[in-house]
Amino acid sequence: MKLFLGAVGALCVLSACATRQPDYYHVLSVQPPGVGNARTAPATVVSLRVSVPSVQDRAQMVLNMGANGIEILEHQRWAAPLADLMTETLARDLERRRADLLVADSRLNRTLSPALKIAVDVVQMTATPGGHVGLEAHWRILDTRSGKEEMGGEAFSSSGGSGAVSAADESATAQALSVTLGLLADRLMAQLH
Repeated sequence: MKLFLGAVGALCVLSACATRQPDYYHVLSVQPPGVGNARTAPATVVSLRVSVPSVQDRAQMVLNMGANGIEILEHQRWAAPLADLMTETLARDLERRRADLLVADSRLNRTLSPALKIAVDVVQMTATPGGHVGLEAHWRILDTRSGKEEMGGEAFSSSGGSGAVSAADESATAQALSVTLGLLADRLMAQLH
């Protein structure tokens, strides 16, 4: 009997190994795609901080399932912490829109003296099956030269897929989040002077 139970246990372990799903890693892309403008000198240094709700800021991709539920996709992962990916992508989006900006993550570049400080708080983010992403963000822009401060907030959304559930949903979700960050960059640029 012990031999039989041992064999069954070994088979269970082997079948678990044989059917293990691979992990897929997703990144965000700069919007609009393509080559940006050449940087102009002198550059206006901007520090950027983006915060993300803790339920979304995890290694695994999170989908909203109805009003009160989420699904954590164990094998669909972000290639870096989501707040870092969003900060980096939004920074490049802003630089793509204005060649005189040099945007740095406020946590990593304490030696720079930024002319502008931008803090973006993503207060709500939803990603649903089919590649639809919505986010609500509040921001604060401080011009350290003049002391002028502007605040704002808005909701943005985008669909990265056809709306049909498919194997490419997670890539569509990453693309939709990229496009949504591009919309946020457009709005921030409207407030930068």
